[in-house]
Amino acid sequence: MSKASYFVDGTPQKRIFRSIIADYSLQTSVCELIDNAIDHWTAMGRKDGLHVRLFLNVDRQLITVRDNAGGVPINQIQFLIAPGASRDEVGHHFIGNFGVGGKRAGIALGQRVEVSTRYRDQQTFRFTFSDDWLAKDTWEIEVEPVSEIGEGTTNVAISSLRQGFSYQEVDVLKRRLAEIYAMFVGHDCQISVNGDPVGKTEFGLWAFPPDHKPKTSQFSIRPSDNEVVEVTITGGLIRDRDPVEENYGVYIYCNNRLIVAHEKALEVGFYKGEAGVPHPDASLARVIVELTGPPELMPWISNKSGINWSHPTFLEVRQRVVALTSHFVKISRRLKNVREEQVFAYQSGDVESINLDGDGTGKRVVDLPLPRGRKKAYPDLILENNYDVTMAQPWTLGLVEAMGVADSVSRKRLQTKNRISLIILDSNLEIALKEFIVHRADLFRPDKFNDSKIADLFKRRHEVINTVKPHLSTEEPVWDKVRHYYDRRNKLVHERATLQITDVELADYREVVERILSELFDLNF
Repeated sequence: MSKASYFVDGTPQKRIFRSIIADYSLQTSVCELIDNAIDHWTAMGRKDGLHVRLFLNVDRQLITVRDNAGGVPINQIQFLIAPGASRDEVGHHFIGNFGVGGKRAGIALGQRVEVSTRYRDQQTFRFTFSDDWLAKDTWEIEVEPVSEIGEGTTNVAISSLRQGFSYQEVDVLKRRLAEIYAMFVGHDCQISVNGDPVGKTEFGLWAFPPDHKPKTSQFSIRPSDNEVVEVTITGGLIRDRDPVEENYGVYIYCNNRLIVAHEKALEVGFYKGEAGVPHPDASLARVIVELTGPPELMPWISNKSGINWSHPTFLEVRQRVVALTSHFVKISRRLKNVREEQVFAYQSGDVESINLDGDGTGKRVVDLPLPRGRKKAYPDLILENNYDVTMAQPWTLGLVEAMGVADSVSRKRLQTKNRISLIILDSNLEIALKEFIVHRADLFRPDKFNDSKIADLFKRRHEVINTVKPHLSTEEPVWDKVRHYYDRRNKLVHERATLQITDVELADYREVVERILSELFDLNF
């Protein structure tokens, strides 16, 4: 048997394009084409302003992306065609490095992609990707001279779309582009959709409470032996909270391009012991991570719609991100009830610099001062303590809430607050006894305790107590108190004299009612 070496053909097959079509949406595809324009503009030295024009025709289902980044010379058109072919300039912080993004994004959008480019004032050339070309074995593609387009212009026209789009999707795309390219727009760069500039949406809209100002740290990491990535991490409380968008969490930019927004994954700290699970209480906390360096060291996934959490660059900064996220989430939770006066009232200030470089980051961030936690009010506390019971026995929810109301009234600056609270407590006890009879069919037969029987029974409190008492372990002295305070209530209702209820009496009766409710329904006060 021969052991001689031999060669195999490693040329990629064209179905590489088809296999990734599902990875792209309208947004990710359009963004790849914009990325290409920005990168080409960067490679050309950014000497002139860049304008990327998107035209999305909903009625005809056509997409055109046009830029004035300088055009591609004839000897570099291969970069627009061959998979993996891309620039190899050193020192530029590009936002595309895979050599396939723009090509596959165009093919993912439509069955026909026509690319025209004019380098400066030279000849215009055009080539076309189509399903017919994908069906052929050869990689050759015809590049032909055509009528001139604007100097330094590249035009990508996509038709026969694989997936249509609506006016609503165009509006959503405009908003997303304003977020993704906010760090480019305005710096000699403009992006427009159907003639309308998309503007820019920035997320550093911090609040500046005196004791909890936003914090920022800048440092360098070396995820590769020879390459450096510059890092800026900024965290704080925000004043643009949006409960619909849930726009809190972590935002990550790679080479000034937004990759993920309002991220709340466990990889950035949203797990027990750190920031906890995502919850509206945390919705004032935001952390912005900016990574700048060689594109091959950016932790984005290939279509730049997410982060590769196991990438060495992200792993280098993860501890710092988690620490700062957890810190401001804790502050957000503790200030949730005083947002207007203690957070939103502070619209301006300075972002404070802190040191997050090196080991011990978590400890240094934890050592930053946190606001003192507020003690939960009694009504909130008993609702929380009895959540499982009220979910399993919905009829007990009103009983628990009534106890909270009685407590709240007793704390008001009202001269008759104790009288009002006593009436609430006694009424709540009576309702509780009725609910016990109604929902314990094993003890009280429904045919015997029908609506008319219950209505008649509850005309006489002593008979109600005698009906329920045999099924409870509550001692007789407790029932004696129930009778006593029931009489006090009746005096308030039926007698001419206005009776005063002391604080001691009210506290005593509340303890009696809580004790009986606990035994009736296993409630916890």
